[in-house]
Amino acid sequence: MNFKRIATATVLAATLSSGLAGFGAIAASAATNDATTVSPNEGRPSRDPGVTLWHDDSGWHVRVTHNAIHDRVFSGSIHTSGKLTDVHAVRLEQNDYVKVGAGSHTLVFRFNNYGGTDGFDFTTENTPSLAFGFATNGHVLAPAHISIGAAGRHPAHDPFVLR
Repeated sequence: MNFKRIATATVLAATLSSGLAGFGAIAASAATNDATTVSPNEGRPSRDPGVTLWHDDSGWHVRVTHNAIHDRVFSGSIHTSGKLTDVHAVRLEQNDYVKVGAGSHTLVFRFNNYGGTDGFDFTTENTPSLAFGFATNGHVLAPAHISIGAAGRHPAHDPFVLR
């Protein structure tokens, strides 16, 4: 699969294809609906099935896992008007990838997960907010399967924006 196809398969496809204009629409939506914006809690959430996302002194961290014995494909994207920097993959296998687009404003990933933990870490520069979108097996990931920060908070919906 190529970069464009994965970006299209994620829930932020419209944001990715329209660049910052699309990102502004998501951010504006978040500004008018408090349920959309989730405060980025510091500290790692417990290892729950789905996506875990947290921030600490070394930057941002995204991990995926699930309970089934069969593989599950996790994909997603992160977009910002700032820059995504120092991106490092964690425990990826063959056919897994993390790619940063031109200008370092967008990151897309795709992991075949067999019940272990796959993920990546990154830092940001001049980033007032981050727009996230996640999918599993080609379907939008339910917010209940997205845990943010040590408190394990869930966004109101997927995609969502963290400021």
